[in-house]
Amino acid sequence: MESVRRLFLSGFVFCLWTGTVCFAADIDQCRELLLYGEYEKCITTTAEAIEQGVYGESWHLVKAEAEFKTGKYEESLKTIQSALERYGWSIRLRWLAMQVVPYLNQDELVLKYTEEIAQMVQASPWRYTDAENLVTLGHFVIEQGADVKAAQDAFFTRSRRNNPLHRSPALALGHLALEKRDFQLAAEMFGPALEDHPDDPDITFGLALAFAGSDREVSNGYLQVTLEKNSNHIPALLFQVDHFIDAEQYEEASALVERTLKVNPHHPEALAYQSVIALLQEETDAWTKARSLALSTWKKNPLVDHTIGRKLSQKYRFEQGATYQEQALEFDPNFTPAKKQLIQDLLRLGREEEGWKLADEVHEKDPYDVAIYNLVTLRDELQNFETLEASGFLIRMSKDEAKIYGNRVVQLLTEAREVLTQKYKQELPETILVEIFPRPADFEVRTFGMPGIVGYLGVCFGDVITANSPASQDANPVNLESVLWHEFAHVVTLNKTNNRMPRWLSEGISVYEERQRDASWGEHLNVTYRKMILGGELSPIGEMSEMFLSPKSPVHVQFAYYQSSLIVEHIIEKYGFDSLLKVLDDLAVGMNINESLPRHTAPLKQLDEELVKYATGLATEYGKNVEWSEPEIAAFIQSSEPAKDALAWADENPKHYLGLKAWGRILVEKGDSKTAIQLYEKAVELFPSEPGTASPLLTLAKLYQEQGENDKEKQALLKLVKIDDDAVAAFFRLMEIANDEKDWEAVKQFASKLLAVKPLIAQPHAALATASEHLGESEVAIDALDSLLALEPADRADLYYRKAIQQQKLGEDESARRSTLQALEEAPRYREALVLLQGLVDSND
Repeated sequence: MESVRRLFLSGFVFCLWTGTVCFAADIDQCRELLLYGEYEKCITTTAEAIEQGVYGESWHLVKAEAEFKTGKYEESLKTIQSALERYGWSIRLRWLAMQVVPYLNQDELVLKYTEEIAQMVQASPWRYTDAENLVTLGHFVIEQGADVKAAQDAFFTRSRRNNPLHRSPALALGHLALEKRDFQLAAEMFGPALEDHPDDPDITFGLALAFAGSDREVSNGYLQVTLEKNSNHIPALLFQVDHFIDAEQYEEASALVERTLKVNPHHPEALAYQSVIALLQEETDAWTKARSLALSTWKKNPLVDHTIGRKLSQKYRFEQGATYQEQALEFDPNFTPAKKQLIQDLLRLGREEEGWKLADEVHEKDPYDVAIYNLVTLRDELQNFETLEASGFLIRMSKDEAKIYGNRVVQLLTEAREVLTQKYKQELPETILVEIFPRPADFEVRTFGMPGIVGYLGVCFGDVITANSPASQDANPVNLESVLWHEFAHVVTLNKTNNRMPRWLSEGISVYEERQRDASWGEHLNVTYRKMILGGELSPIGEMSEMFLSPKSPVHVQFAYYQSSLIVEHIIEKYGFDSLLKVLDDLAVGMNINESLPRHTAPLKQLDEELVKYATGLATEYGKNVEWSEPEIAAFIQSSEPAKDALAWADENPKHYLGLKAWGRILVEKGDSKTAIQLYEKAVELFPSEPGTASPLLTLAKLYQEQGENDKEKQALLKLVKIDDDAVAAFFRLMEIANDEKDWEAVKQFASKLLAVKPLIAQPHAALATASEHLGESEVAIDALDSLLALEPADRADLYYRKAIQQQKLGEDESARRSTLQALEEAPRYREALVLLQGLVDSND
């Protein structure tokens, strides 16, 4: 293949050349037939023209491509070989032949055409400087292993520069960006091209792919346009199949596969999807038959097993997915998509040494692949992490964070393992890997392969958990302990079902278990969800997983979590927890969720009706006495006597929650706290369930504090923290109140609550240390003091001294002496520390 290498690396100079175009109008019409999916008519029309002796390789190319798209592989090759007798100089014909002959298992022809292309281009470079030939050469040299970036610049970019209005360079550049997962660049390539070619379905489909991960609505719009232009556009049809499989809508997916097979009965990717659908539904015979058919034409097509494995991995069946990628690589050791997927599978399985080794291999071959570059860069970052080993866990965190709150993570996960494994009667692998990332981009790369995928707090892959740390969420702090409990529930249920769980059930159980652990954790009914339920936005159980894939808004995603948890809650309350366990057992042996649920609960239609009744009842009761309409704020603001008008309005509108809050806010702004308190008290009495910074409970507590009504302030805050696990300000204040009251149990309680959300600040650690010292809980106190020391405080000597005292109480005299000496290093004249040291020395003697 030395001639192929020289083709690209020699840097030969192309000369401009323009070929003669014959029958331009007719060939353009045939190209349109091909572009718009009228393949049979295209074949017939081009065949007639060729029989009449029309000149030009394009006629044969269009005919052969239409035959190829419809699975007529032998006919396609015959068309190409016949054309080569007349157009022996054509590299485009040979390149198309190289795509066709694997489906005829004639691998020797691939080598033949490869050598011929290299020889012809080297002999006559001036022939191949038009847009189509430059793009063909770009694809060719990349397949031969040339540097992708250099090939892009030398061929695709040059082609676009020389032919800015031609579709081929834009398509090539756009799809290259998609392959490298640079979706923004892909959109930048396809967008201008669409302006020049507004009716081109290949370009609109490129835009559908570019926006698929960032804006599903936009992506779907482009997808629909694609299929309107070309209803037989196989990549677009299979893109829909992929989505329906993700949504567990297997009937819809199967229908689209059948539609694809009508276009090309031998299409390997369509048949691979058919195999996936059968496999996911445990239809063994159908699964193996579809895979055999997929490989019936090209017996070693790596795309078949790669597709099957990729979809299995997306269903969290990483072990099976990895096996299929390995099979794909047995067929073709250089098939990069399988290598990339296998890297992710291995890392998610905890087989890190294999995964990182393969990542290095792929990165060395293609340093421009964004996803792989991100991964190998992350690996270097992970090497700086601290690893905490505990019974059943391997926990990786940044070194600083591990010192500050690593022990709390260990304690929480240990508790979760003990509680949830017993509850669900499930044994787990010996070690669960947990990684907590202070930088969101690192979390996103480790979890999804790419940065910029926001909205996730944690992800579970079965035996591997990844999570964002509190350091990444200063603006909007989230309860890390709630997140970790949620993710560990996934570990248990995924293991129990052998990773055969619909998305909605997995999430529903995890949210439900959050609430079981702490009533303030997890998703709860709120004003927005109430409106959605009463507005008829509940989804049938059979369509639940779709809610996570194509939500109308971020709120709808959160509502999907909440509704899923309601289904679980309803099943447990009505049919018993054992019924849920039996459903999970059914899933473990491969039974479909829609078959299992009726076995242990009720028919799906009845269950859907019960859910609507259950959820509607909750929503109706939630704020049932409240008038929810929006008040006319402008009239309030213009009031000349706000206190008088506010009280009069409240008497006339005693159920208008939002209006009472609005009046309260206006009165606070005008400095009338006493009247504001009256309005806020009415709002809380009417509806005490609103969490967050907009809660009247929080504002009311502040007003009580200003008025010196400490007991009322405390009661308001206590009500708030029962419904809000992220109420940082409330936890702070309750901690202070408890400290003033010397209520050390309460100090400990609220310090712990605050640490679950804000473990990287000193105040809750300090409060916990003080409370534990007073309660005689020396181990807890020592841990809190160590966390304070890791936060680099000013008075380190005092902390070491206090630590020594607690160590002495535990009988750890050697540790106490060491801590005392550390205190004296910080403050050599520290009298109390000197006395303590002397006592420790004397006791040792």
